Amino acid sequence: MDFAKNVRSRIKSVIGNHMDYVRLNRNMIASIASAMFVSALFSQSIKGQTEYINATLTIIVSYAIYYLVFGILYYRDNKEKYITKEGIANKENIQKDFIKVITSVGMAEIIYFSSRWFLHYHFLSIGQEPYQASIISHLIAATLFVLSVNNGVYFTKLYKKDSKNA
Repeated sequence: MDFAKNVRSRIKSVIGNHMDYVRLNRNMIASIASAMFVSALFSQSIKGQTEYINATLTIIVSYAIYYLVFGILYYRDNKEKYITKEGIANKENIQKDFIKVITSVGMAEIIYFSSRWFLHYHFLSIGQEPYQASIISHLIAATLFVLSVNNGVYFTKLYKKDSKNA
């Protein structure tokens, strides 16, 4: 009984210490799931297009949905970090974190786009149904994306707690 209690306590402690990462990953997963669902429906709806057109347009739709959902969720979770007690935007924090986010996401975007497009095109060309090609390619590329973003956030120290960014 003590062992289980200690394990639960340790897990809560680790999650509490890394809550920014938990929220970031929760937001990415919700955004990825939304984009995957909509892009699979879209890919199936344009089934008659060539593999090239289907893969390209499906990725565009996926990006639009992902960034819409992620932007809303990220803002909701982090607005207190960028708004002062007086209700004024802290432009210095916004600019500093914006650069860190762009740096973190930049390489991940290259990895996501290239793997997603290639995989989607490949699965369509071997005869997979468009919705299946979209879901499978999205899952693989999104996994690589999440891993890359987490590494980028860690290396840019987006969530580092110091005297200036606490």
